[in-house]
Amino acid sequence: MEATGVYSQAIAYYLLFQGFPVSIEPPLKVKRAFDPVGHKTDPVDSKQIAEYAYRFQDELTSWQPRDEILEKIRQLLSLREQFTKQKVALDNSLQAYSKQRVQVVLIKKAQKETLNQLKKQITRIDKELANLIKQDPEIFQRANNLDSIPGCGMLLAAHLLVITENFTKIQQYKRLAAFIGIVPYQHQSGTSVSKRAKIRHFGPGPSRKLLRLAAQSVATHNATFRSYYLRKLDQGKAKPLVLNNIANKLLKIPVL
Repeated sequence: MEATGVYSQAIAYYLLFQGFPVSIEPPLKVKRAFDPVGHKTDPVDSKQIAEYAYRFQDELTSWQPRDEILEKIRQLLSLREQFTKQKVALDNSLQAYSKQRVQVVLIKKAQKETLNQLKKQITRIDKELANLIKQDPEIFQRANNLDSIPGCGMLLAAHLLVITENFTKIQQYKRLAAFIGIVPYQHQSGTSVSKRAKIRHFGPGPSRKLLRLAAQSVATHNATFRSYYLRKLDQGKAKPLVLNNIANKLLKIPVL
């Protein structure tokens, strides 16, 4: 079946518990296997998925549900990201409103109360994340190992644990970097087309953002990475490029 999030989750669990092998493929991967010209209907999609499964059965991977604790961590991280975005938006709105010539006291009061409530909920989520991680000794040990890496806090550690499913699903750092979206890819064809290598912003945005923040932190406060950062800048390298290189170096540490 195609990955459709919660819409396919129930049937996937049911089939698996009934003893059927289940494979869940990205919709874009299935779509690119067929001619883009044609009708787009449920019967057509169903036939294409069936044909895709038959043609590429030797490449299909067996789907298994995520560990329960890791799934709970994933859900909490998703909720935390929602609340964080709301907090930033509300904080910006509050600052903008404070510059209004005419103001309503109720608006400022409501915004501040809501902002404080969001901060409290984010703190509660962080505590619950820590409690969940402690429940599994293996996950707890891996999280502590990740937390000991320069610039990698418990929040980034939780993201990496979920993405890699405690480093059982993804073990090679290059594959992990590609999944997160920090690997530069070349765009070259013959002698006429030669573009500078760029990263593709695929993969989980929150994890990429946290990894970039970690790179900025060690480039400022860690002596080893600070030296590397300044050396590359002196060589004429662009700041975003150097920070991306540091992010890749950080990601390489926990997987080795």
